[in-house]
Amino acid sequence: MKSDVRRQALRLRDGLTEQERRTKSKIITERLISLETYQKAQSPMFYASFRSEVITIDLIVARLAKGLPVILPLTLVDERRLVPYMITSMEKDVKRGAYGILEPDPAKASPFRPSDLDLVLVPGSVFDKNCTRHGYGGGFYDRFLAEEAPQATRIALAYSCQLFDRVESEPHDQKMDLIITETETIWCRTRH
Repeated sequence: MKSDVRRQALRLRDGLTEQERRTKSKIITERLISLETYQKAQSPMFYASFRSEVITIDLIVARLAKGLPVILPLTLVDERRLVPYMITSMEKDVKRGAYGILEPDPAKASPFRPSDLDLVLVPGSVFDKNCTRHGYGGGFYDRFLAEEAPQATRIALAYSCQLFDRVESEPHDQKMDLIITETETIWCRTRH
């Protein structure tokens, strides 16, 4: 059932036109930028958007242009984990990594301690109004958030078509603190 809901949400997300994704992503990132939680973050970890995810590249580039810190995860597929690195340039410090996703180049970016992260932007396939999140089935973010960065505020960026009233949850599924779509911001704070 979990995989059925994931497939349904991804089908809806993939069905958005490029223009719809750009327009909705701009609204979502503007909502994010307006939040005090985001504005006060000293060491936020972003994700480099991939395929039909909410577009984060413009957000990352704008932050780098202001000289503000940007941390991106490196995916270690064999170890099934994420390792954060601080980057200073999308052109110099980033390359295509696991699954074709833009990731920090460990030879050029600086390692960053997960325990120092204060905010993590989290991608996913499907979410619900109780801040349940399902990723893509690998558990990378669930493990990372539970074991290495439990202190960080978790913010999911999603299109409204990915948000359901309720999706099933398993004990290892990590809850978000808030979910931002183009139509609403849902605060949960169920973890604290």
